[in-house]
Amino acid sequence: MLKKLYHKSPELVKTIIKRTHSKIPFPYVYGLKFTKYYRWLMKTQWLPPEELEELQNKRLQIIIKHAYENVPYYRRIFDERGLKPEDIQTKEDLKLLPVLTKDDVRKHFNELQAENYTKFNPILSHTSGSTGIPMKFYLDRNNLIWENAFVCRHWAWIGYAPTEKQAVLRGAVPKSKNYFLINGNNLILSSFSLNFETLHDYLRKILEFKPKLIRGYPSSLNFLAKLLKEKNIYTIRPKGIQTSSETLFPKMREEIEDVFKCKVYDLYGNGEHVSMISECPYGRYHINSEYGVVEFLNKKGDNAKHGELAEMVCTGLNKFSMPLIRYKIGDIAIPTNKKCPCGRGLPLVESLEGRVDDMIVTPDGRLIPASGMTLAFEFSENIKQCQLVQTKKEELVINIVKSDQYGDKDHKFMLNEVRKRIGNEMKVTVNFVDDIPRTKAGKLRFVISDVKLEEVL
Repeated sequence: MLKKLYHKSPELVKTIIKRTHSKIPFPYVYGLKFTKYYRWLMKTQWLPPEELEELQNKRLQIIIKHAYENVPYYRRIFDERGLKPEDIQTKEDLKLLPVLTKDDVRKHFNELQAENYTKFNPILSHTSGSTGIPMKFYLDRNNLIWENAFVCRHWAWIGYAPTEKQAVLRGAVPKSKNYFLINGNNLILSSFSLNFETLHDYLRKILEFKPKLIRGYPSSLNFLAKLLKEKNIYTIRPKGIQTSSETLFPKMREEIEDVFKCKVYDLYGNGEHVSMISECPYGRYHINSEYGVVEFLNKKGDNAKHGELAEMVCTGLNKFSMPLIRYKIGDIAIPTNKKCPCGRGLPLVESLEGRVDDMIVTPDGRLIPASGMTLAFEFSENIKQCQLVQTKKEELVINIVKSDQYGDKDHKFMLNEVRKRIGNEMKVTVNFVDDIPRTKAGKLRFVISDVKLEEVL
């Protein structure tokens, strides 16, 4: 409402509003509700693990009670199983309920809406559909305020203040021949248009804007770093880099940090707003306990052991118009029971391994995450880009964008490294291509697999 009034206001009124707004200190500039959430999160991160778990359980009980009383789908599930909301008190009790899949959400979309969903000012959203059929769902307006508060907490870990400038290199397509758009403190850059020919324009604009934070897709920032390195340009100096929305591989991190001379802080989130995992200054990945409950399940659906590859099943704690409980997000991680030297009580994951759809499945039933394949291609500067495509268990297609210097030595070494990982039973086909296309969202997928894990597990 306020935004609509602002845009309808005369220019003089807009100027006065801008000047007044710019003088409001953080966090009040984002409103009283945001300020309340942000301040609370800045305190809760330092609570000991047992207090955070108790806090999480209380928030879980609230969402469970709401789901039973207001969401037809969950009321039916509870009644069919002879359950009451009081039966779900902790994370472990969630196993009394079935896992919710993306297909379930599509099939029961109307039934999953809270009967009082208009009370929460719902906003219809959807997944990008980059790995399958797009899925629609509702978010709450209040949930978006929570989301911003969690992101700002992560920015505080970086040492960045939201009132400072930032550059964003993601999937946006600014309506400008210069590939950029300035929106307040944000310099929006397009990952689609970045190449050697446009690099000068990107560099000039970033240097003019002087962002304190640069954030974007790992593949886009890594590509920018490679271009700058080839041109021997090391003049962009932000406080930090924040990556998100794709798997950040070790080599990517190394190359980005080398060019920008600052630390990369990775952030894991999802459009459904059911979980968030943030990297701290010590390089450890913390689960935001106040955001959602994350279960790590092995192939059998049991709790995964520490250090074991596991699928994430998530329950969002801050959205009520369409709660998603035990939602199978489709991402893989490795849990750990280690503690972080940063002192935060938020639990850790050892690593984030990408999407279920990014797993290579070998004929003998082994699952190889994308991170397990990257080293086969990182040895050579003559491989500019690559992508692995698996349409069936017995065959792997490797698409490579090569440099003019790529030769037999590179090729033999690459194939040998691939074989070390997948074995000798799979047929391997190598295609040399001019470009690896991005998804509609501007992401670059290293692995694309059409093999259904259910068929091999």
